[in-house]
Amino acid sequence: MLSSYFILGLDLDVADEEIRKRYLELIKQYTPEKDPNRFQEITSAYEQIKTPRARIRGKLFGALSVSDAEEELLSIGRARTPVRRRAGLKELLEDA
Repeated sequence: MLSSYFILGLDLDVADEEIRKRYLELIKQYTPEKDPNRFQEITSAYEQIKTPRARIRGKLFGALSVSDAEEELLSIGRARTPVRRRAGLKELLEDA
């Protein structure tokens, strides 16, 4: 359940409208043609938290459906896309 919020990039106390808005933004960015695995993850995450009833069901029974904690942690790690950037001279000299 928590990984669904990370995949969509949302806070835990977000409103229904914001969940739908973020979902639509992400599926436009990650279309099935460009990245089918990411699209499937986003859609699955949205299905788990799209309605108040689904969120309550996930909070009550979510721990029972996750059989492997390691797999849940890996899905949380895959939720964020790493961003590569170059370190500036100032950052390099601060560590020295």
